[in-house]
Amino acid sequence: MDTYAAATELAYPEISEIFADVFQHAGPLTRGTSPEDVSRWDSLQHIALIRALETTFAVRLSMDEMMEIRSVGDIERVLGRHGV
Repeated sequence: MDTYAAATELAYPEISEIFADVFQHAGPLTRGTSPEDVSRWDSLQHIALIRALETTFAVRLSMDEMMEIRSVGDIERVLGRHGV
């Protein structure tokens, strides 16, 4: 397993917990999970998601990175660039 895959696999439980907390989403997550799949993922909750990611993983996301996140896979890629 490459380093990126190992890192994102380790972050997955935290990402799942964030989705449960922010969106009250109990369903399964895939890299393709997006706002179309999560009813409460609107613009306001997107900000809550970003804040939770920054707090949980001790990172600071740029505005471009915040806008880039449109799926769980995007979250993994962005966090991976921060060494998570």
